[in-house]
Amino acid sequence: MALSAWAQGGPASPPPDLPPEVFAIARELRCPVCQGESAAESNSGVAVEMRRLIAEMLSEGKTREEIKAFFVDRYGEWILYEPPRRGITLWVWVLPVLGLALLGLGLFAYFRPKKPLPPELLEEAERRLKEPPA
Repeated sequence: MALSAWAQGGPASPPPDLPPEVFAIARELRCPVCQGESAAESNSGVAVEMRRLIAEMLSEGKTREEIKAFFVDRYGEWILYEPPRRGITLWVWVLPVLGLALLGLGLFAYFRPKKPLPPELLEEAERRLKEPPA
């Protein structure tokens, strides 16, 4: 079975009828049917059609950004594997950094050296401990 996959070129190599640029663009797009797979990895009919459309658009001279914009218009921004850094998706990029910064500040505050108590307070506390209860 491994030999047959190797002989066919494996899933990473593009079929001979599609240029590698098609798969480079398809890797940046989600498959609308398969969960967790790019349009380059999926063998669903929708992904095959997406790759065909990408190849057709490339032959028409469209750029990578124009092709991605076409799919965003058709499916919405969720089709992109890397969400744009603007609007509501900006929080996807900002919140992890903000959370790590807050965690670092909290750990710093917890582990920083504490100031010793003034000697007057220590003496007062010792005196009260030694007094018999009233």
